[in-house]
This record gives sequence, structure tokens and C-alpha cells, in this order.
Amino acid sequence: MKTRMFALLTVLGLVVAACGGSTESPSASVDAGKADYKACLSLDTGGPADKNFNQSAYEGLLALEAEGFQIAYTTAVDDSSYAPNIQQLIDQGCNTVIAVGFNQGTALQEKVVAPENAEIAFGWVDATWTLEDGTIPANFTGIDFQIDEASMLAAYLAAGISSTKTIATYGGAPYPGVTKFMDGWVAGANYYAEKKGVEIKVLGWDPAAATGTFNPSTAPFNDVDFGKTTAEGFVGQGADVVHAVAGTTGNGSYQYMLDNNLYSVGVDLDQCISLPEYCGTLLTSAQKNIGAAVITAVNDHFAGNKGGTNYVGTLKNGGVQIATLDRTESEWTSVFGSLVTAELKAEVEALKAAIIDGSVSVSSYAGK
Repeated sequence: MKTRMFALLTVLGLVVAACGGSTESPSASVDAGKADYKACLSLDTGGPADKNFNQSAYEGLLALEAEGFQIAYTTAVDDSSYAPNIQQLIDQGCNTVIAVGFNQGTALQEKVVAPENAEIAFGWVDATWTLEDGTIPANFTGIDFQIDEASMLAAYLAAGISSTKTIATYGGAPYPGVTKFMDGWVAGANYYAEKKGVEIKVLGWDPAAATGTFNPSTAPFNDVDFGKTTAEGFVGQGADVVHAVAGTTGNGSYQYMLDNNLYSVGVDLDQCISLPEYCGTLLTSAQKNIGAAVITAVNDHFAGNKGGTNYVGTLKNGGVQIATLDRTESEWTSVFGSLVTAELKAEVEALKAAIIDGSVSVSSYAGK
């Protein structure tokens, strides 16, 4: 937890700068006022210890508590929990209420526009929002991520270490925050194929047709059995790297790939840290720096900027990234130390620079 929190806080400066905020305390008296301000999260199913999406947001909440804010959170049991959970936080006197997850949108939007909630600052992780007239509500902050940029880097890396030149991806459900990962995965494979003059086959997602492999169950992000059988199916078709964009469902894939000496790419957090038992299969992770964005949003709200804005995390502003390739964990180095060469690292860094300066478009290589 301490390692993840340090990483979260080191990226905070980039995210704050992108949002127009400041990491400097304006005065001791203002900081003292944080004790009277309550920051709250409505977490999706999986809760604060899901080792990926929700946990990243929750770590941001813990950092806010360390700053002196009051905090509270709720965890959804299923879709029916969203509206009552958000209302519970409102009733508890939360000054900021941030809903974590695309699926909470309908419940959240109803609370945002309710006149009695005009003084509450709301946020929505994994989505942006505008009113019918094209404006963003004055008490709303959208928090989204151009995660296809990071996933493109991860796919290029995966193609570089793949011996079969077949890589795969799947999602929990076809939400935009999921399919962006998958778009980037296809883009990275196509970019590698162009650069190297080799064919890279991608299983599980066709961005142009918007069709792919998703979990049809009622718990699409909490189904390790589906993760295992899906990875097994992809491997049967020749894949040796699988990118699961499916919450804890992905743990089933990681276990299967680990057991068969094959490779995985994680999501949301650096999962070699959050799931150390799978570090030996996790080449890297495509990360959304959700916690840092939550910290920035709350501090902006506390400073009086209740919303009216949408933040989108990118490679350029530090809102997305891939997990470090300069690792020391023996589980990782024993598997990837010889596969992730200095040349391959340099190529990934060059692609990152090209995405940032706009000379490479993720969407064009995704074929969309």
C-alpha cells in the first residue's frame, strides 16, 4: 500500500497541472478548513480492495484523509445499489460525492441536477457529461481517461515479446471505459506490425465492427471462472499474451497464464504490486491514475471550484501510463528480464513520445 501511495502522489503533480490546480497550500488556515470538508466515494462492485479500478480511487481517498479531509465511502452490491448509495453519502453531509464507474451514470446525474444538491460537488470516474444545451453542470466534474494511449504501448510491448505473434484481449462489459483499452491493444499490435513488417494477430476485439469477447454474466467484473476459460480459449487459438479488461475476472486469466508460463497485461493499477502473486505473468499494466485525479478534483472542490469541467487523463498530462519496465521483483525479472530488451524499451518510449506529440494517432491504428 505504501509503494502504491508513493507512486500515486508522485504523479499527482502532473495531474494537478493538467487540471489547472496547485499542489501548494495557499495558507495554513485554508488547510485547517479541510477538517470541516467531507470527501466521499460511491464505489462500484468490487469495493476498495479489488486490486484495480475501485482500489485506485480508494487510495486517493486515503491520501485525502491524510491531508486532513473527512472521508466516507459506500460499495455497490449490484446496479440497484447506486442511487441509494449516492443518496446515503449526501445524507451524511458529504461536500464532494464522486461515483466510481461508468455504470453509475444514471443514478449520479439525477442527483447532480436536483436543486437541493446544488451546493454539493459531484464527480464521475470513467466518464464525462454535458447537459442537453452542451454545458457541463456547475457542480459536476467528469473524470475520464484516454487509456487507449497506454494500452497501445502495452500491446506494442506484448507483440515484441510474443513468440506466436498472436495476442488477445477481452472485456468485462462493453462500456467505453473498457473498449478504449481494447482499441489501444489493437492499435499497438497494428503499429508493431507496420514497424517490423510482420503479421500480428489480435483475438477478442474488432474496433471497426465494435464486436468482441465480453462476459455475459450478471457479474461481468467478478467472475474468475470466465477469466480462466477465456484465457484458455485464446491460448488454444495461439495467443501467448492476454490483456484482460475485466476487474477481478482477470485474475482467472492471470492464474491460467501463470500456470502455463505465458504472459498477461494488467489494468488500472500496477498489478505486479497490487497482485504480487501474479507478477510472474504480468508483463506490464495499462494504468489509469484514478487516485491522483480524485485527489485533484476534491482539492479543486474544496478551493471553491465545484465543477463545470471535464478532465481527461492522457500520456501527456500523466493521467495514464504503463507500469514501469525497470522492475526488481525476482518473479518479474526471471521471466521478463531477457524478453524486455533495452531496444524494445526504447521503441516503447519512442512510441510514447509520438503519441504525445501527435505524430501517431491511436484511433487511426485501431482502424476506427
